[in-house]
Amino acid sequence: MNYLDPKADPNGNNSQLRVAGVQMTSQLDLQGNLDAAEQGIAQAAKAGASLVVLPENFATLGTGKTADVAAKEVNGDGPVNLWAAAQAKQYQVWLVAGTIPTLDPASGKFFARSRVYSPGGNVIAQYDKIHLFDASVGDAQGRYAESDHYTPGQEVVTWALGDFTIGMSVCYDLRFPELFHRLRMAGSDLIVVPSAFTHRTGQAHWQLLLRARAVEQGVYMLGVNQCGWHDARRQTWGHSHLVDPWGDCVESLASVPAVLVRDIFKRRLSHIREQLPIHEHHRL
Repeated sequence: MNYLDPKADPNGNNSQLRVAGVQMTSQLDLQGNLDAAEQGIAQAAKAGASLVVLPENFATLGTGKTADVAAKEVNGDGPVNLWAAAQAKQYQVWLVAGTIPTLDPASGKFFARSRVYSPGGNVIAQYDKIHLFDASVGDAQGRYAESDHYTPGQEVVTWALGDFTIGMSVCYDLRFPELFHRLRMAGSDLIVVPSAFTHRTGQAHWQLLLRARAVEQGVYMLGVNQCGWHDARRQTWGHSHLVDPWGDCVESLASVPAVLVRDIFKRRLSHIREQLPIHEHHRL
């Protein structure tokens, strides 16, 4: 599904975009999580970012209240969605609101829904996480079983911001290159990855996967992660990254709450795609 920004420049003259990722340690207090997210959005906006991305489960990770939050977000007008719309409008940014658990009335489970808000506070795109994290990674949490609580999404989603097409993904999606190929074939220049990658898997695979997807598809990758300890058992890796289409990590964070801000350039994309026109060479 493609969403088009009605204000996109028809002449393609917008050659760069300042993007930001808000890395967080979401914990027990829902309002405290929202306050921390707002501080990050404000910092990004002050630094001139047009696009701001929050991590997966920015409002609810570690709260134990996911079902309570999701039950109020059925139609997209619940408290967390209204909060996100207000932030985009107040700070005049395009906001990718990480994921917000949203009730799926058909199954009684939730969607891990990533919504995009315009500076006017309007929803201009939404993506439901397709690949659900069911794994045992040998950490203190033990088994992760998202499919017990979540319904997988079905649609590949892109949207336009000026001269750039943005592709949507979430966390565990990063391990499935076919999704990123479809996003690239839909025109993506930048793919955002709001995440809560575990400390164990993140240390081993996070940067590797971001760089691989960037090189495979000739796109910028913006991975925005949770970090630190969220409760006594759950620890995430942090190290949010912006990776360019050559695979270079042009900006990264450590494993503490912080804000990543950096420009991306259309001419960089074009140059690398001319050097390595891999999407003209697919044979399978």
